[in-house]
Amino acid sequence: MTADTAAAVDARLAALACTLQPGLAALPVEMQTERAVAWLAGRGGWLPVLDNVEDPVHIRPLLDRIPGGRVLVTSRRATGWHRHATTVRLGVLEAVDATALFTRILTHQGPRETDGAEELCAELGYLALAVEQAAAYCAETGTSPIAYLDILAKWPAAMFAAAAEGGDPERAVARIWRITLDRLTAITPWQGTSCGFWPGMPPRTFPAISWSPFGDPPALATAIGRLVAYSMVTDLGDGTVILHRLVRAHSRTSDQDDPHRQADAIDRARDKAAELLAQAFPADGERPANWPRYRALLPHVEALTRHHTPDHDTLHTARALDRATRYQVGQGVLALTIEAFRRALSTRERLLGTDHPYTLTSRNNLAYAYQSAGDLAEAVPLYERTLADAERVLGSGHPLIALVRGNLESARSTR
Repeated sequence: MTADTAAAVDARLAALACTLQPGLAALPVEMQTERAVAWLAGRGGWLPVLDNVEDPVHIRPLLDRIPGGRVLVTSRRATGWHRHATTVRLGVLEAVDATALFTRILTHQGPRETDGAEELCAELGYLALAVEQAAAYCAETGTSPIAYLDILAKWPAAMFAAAAEGGDPERAVARIWRITLDRLTAITPWQGTSCGFWPGMPPRTFPAISWSPFGDPPALATAIGRLVAYSMVTDLGDGTVILHRLVRAHSRTSDQDDPHRQADAIDRARDKAAELLAQAFPADGERPANWPRYRALLPHVEALTRHHTPDHDTLHTARALDRATRYQVGQGVLALTIEAFRRALSTRERLLGTDHPYTLTSRNNLAYAYQSAGDLAEAVPLYERTLADAERVLGSGHPLIALVRGNLESARSTR
């Protein structure tokens, strides 16, 4: 029985009564409902499934009147059941089970190409609904798992909404999450609109970011609690939440037909994430006391910058990149640091100009990364250019000049 509203419960009970006794079809719906409840209360051996329950209150009257039987309830809502039912949280499938499900659906009509099935299921985060949807699509269209992966990467919005012929479009991944966000937004606008911000965070989101711009602690706790209640995030109970990879991917993919995924809203959410990250880094990355916080913030910076091109970076993005990468250089982790410093420098040149002190600082940092990597042929000329521009723009007493000059002398001495 579809049970997303109290009216839906009554309607399905009435339909049950008419199925059991077709002669009841002429009676008012209220009487049909009463007959169905009386039938259930007077017998055993049945198992009604109340599907997609939005609020325990909608089914409480029925449960109170049929205390002698067992009822199975399904719901996107994960909390609020302590007075009503014993709950079993359904997580994602095990990798082997997800692959088996995908393969069974794909080969239902006969042998098919299954190479890439394991990789596709991993990309879908082993979410049963997404695995079923992708397998049905591949089976219907003749698309191989490898080809589906490529299509998913290029056109995620279309694939999240794609239901195979004969499938239920209401159960497509995009539709399920849109309904959930509609519900959250109706309760409190923050929960729905904030979901665009979460994709800027890594799958395992640490308590290193200040969430104060989104509200005071009680309002914030309530909002996150409702996101947990509707399974948009999983709270591990230690100040850490986990966001499923498909939820992040879906939320950062714009769709003008979805009010929760408007392109300008996604851009604003990404820029807000960059601002909060830039503010979260302590000023002194060389102090060991600050290192744990720097380490906690590194995955955030990587997640934020991975999914958009540098031309969308803001000054906050550049600052977050600069802080994170300077810390990594200081820790001797040089992989990718040169590219990160280049990206920060490019953003500051684009937004501030080539002579701004922040731009000159970025250029010095890039030269230092070259030097740390042993590439003095790149480092020395970049230091020399930066020193000349700094002396021209800032004057001889500026502290940046002394820093660049010291770095240049160090690089020259190790040639």
